[in-house]
Amino acid sequence: MTAISTLLSKIQADRKQTQLTSANIARANVDGYTRKVAYEEKTVINNAVTGVKQSQVERVVDPVLQKEVRTQNSNLGKSARLQEYYTNISQLLGSKGDQSSFVHNLNNFAAQMTQVASITDGNKKREAVQQAVTLCSQLNNISDHINQLRGQTDQELANAIDQLNEMMTSMEDFNRQIVSLSINNQDATNLEDERDLVIHNAAELSGVKIYDGQFKNKTLALESGDILATSTATFSLSYNAATYVAPGDPLSNITNAFGVNITNTFSNGRISGLLELRNKILPDIQAELDELTRVVRDTTNALHNEAAALGGDSTLTGLSRAPGVPAPGQLSGITDISGQGTLRIGVTDIDGTLLDYKDVPLTDGMTVGGLVASINATPYVNGNAVGAFTVTQLATGELQIISTTNKSVAIGAAGTVKPTLSATTTYDATKAYGLSHFFGLNNLFDTGNQVASPTAQIGIANSISVRSSIYANTSNLSIGRLSNLIPAPTGKGLGLRANDATVALEIGDTLAGGTLNFLNAGALKASNISTTEYATRIMSLVQSDIAQSKSTQQITQRVYDELTTLTQQKSGVEPAEEIMRVFELTNSINLASKSLNIVTSMEKDLIQTLSR
Repeated sequence: MTAISTLLSKIQADRKQTQLTSANIARANVDGYTRKVAYEEKTVINNAVTGVKQSQVERVVDPVLQKEVRTQNSNLGKSARLQEYYTNISQLLGSKGDQSSFVHNLNNFAAQMTQVASITDGNKKREAVQQAVTLCSQLNNISDHINQLRGQTDQELANAIDQLNEMMTSMEDFNRQIVSLSINNQDATNLEDERDLVIHNAAELSGVKIYDGQFKNKTLALESGDILATSTATFSLSYNAATYVAPGDPLSNITNAFGVNITNTFSNGRISGLLELRNKILPDIQAELDELTRVVRDTTNALHNEAAALGGDSTLTGLSRAPGVPAPGQLSGITDISGQGTLRIGVTDIDGTLLDYKDVPLTDGMTVGGLVASINATPYVNGNAVGAFTVTQLATGELQIISTTNKSVAIGAAGTVKPTLSATTTYDATKAYGLSHFFGLNNLFDTGNQVASPTAQIGIANSISVRSSIYANTSNLSIGRLSNLIPAPTGKGLGLRANDATVALEIGDTLAGGTLNFLNAGALKASNISTTEYATRIMSLVQSDIAQSKSTQQITQRVYDELTTLTQQKSGVEPAEEIMRVFELTNSINLASKSLNIVTSMEKDLIQTLSR
């Protein structure tokens, strides 16, 4: 019987091997499946070999290679997400040589201002205003898209955390099943494959650590060591996406199951890339654009408020807020102000003739209401024969100057000292602005409720626009100065000369080549350069980051692909080899079956012979 039992055990072992090999072939293309192998083992009773059996099924896995693949998958998860967003940013900003980039449009605006040769040059004025509108629209568009991308990262982070939590639930379930089967010496290799696939996918989201336990249990943790899943529990992460994201808005932290903030512990995986975009890359670009906008706005407005427009509006209305006014910055009649110089407000006709004017000295210890009263009480130099104006403060805080119908308001200086104000009880030159600039009476650029400021302002690139009265009537573009002579000339065309374009030239030259104070913003350090140079630096920095990101992503992808190919070669199923293995096993079964028939026949003959 020993020979028969040995042959039967061989047939049974080969059949199990055939089933195992067939399963390998059938699941060759299943994601995460690893080749399964088993070996023949001798069965021994009383020191005698009684047959063979199949060993326990094992997976063909290289633990070191598997760990490297997971690590590289985390690196790829981060670099791929960064590159995807950088591609969007690149399309948004264009390149330095692009004729439609914001750098080009800023240069065009500066150049267009220098080309306005005279106050009466209507075509050049229209072109300059249109270029200003184009620049504002582009800054708005870029900044809005940057902010939208930040909102998108916020939503993607919430989705990624949800995905990770779902994976942890699957991880716990697989752990429980695998431990149960392992305790009872049952095959759990396919479940181990599915669990490894969960770990692999989790690694794309975040760097992970794996701790091996008894009965093939695995504990999954973040790279920080925070436990996510065991065989008995999951420890979910929390993240609350915002319903609306404005520039500079603080966004949700990632907290662990115990409520601890772990946002800064992510250094690899898609989540890390999204956090870097949300917290650093996109806010840096926003801050740099805001700083560029602040300097363009304040530089242009400071000069434009020193100028007057030939045939301009008969009404000038300022802003409800002013620089340096204590929070919330709202102007009122009792707002403290102090000044120096002598303010000149006049009324001009279409030819630039100064019809009449008032000169009002500025002193310490004034209030806005007191200044308004002082202006109105000051007599006209020419006795109000042909031109007049009134100054009022609106209920919402704005100063408003209204002239005689069909005549233009002009603001300037009497003498060589520019009239300036600071929102202090005693004049402070470090906090002072030209009077018209202080009140925002003749701004070229507006930024909503944000007014001139020496400090950073978040979100102003999203809101900068050309003042509506100038956009509607380009004649209101102010490019020359009201005469500061004392007394002022009242001859025809002498108050505001038609050929005076000095302010327009100063605006263009200062933006393109001036030494302007830029603060630390984003990844750019504080500097004293022109606005066009600063814009070029923004573009260069972003383009450098984009190129670096692309290179990193390509290298990471190549390494990951090579590792996965190597893993497939070691752990994957090669159908041709497995089919050959089935053929060999079939031949072995056939041979063993024939041998069994011969042995059985011989045994029968022997029994019959012995029984005669």
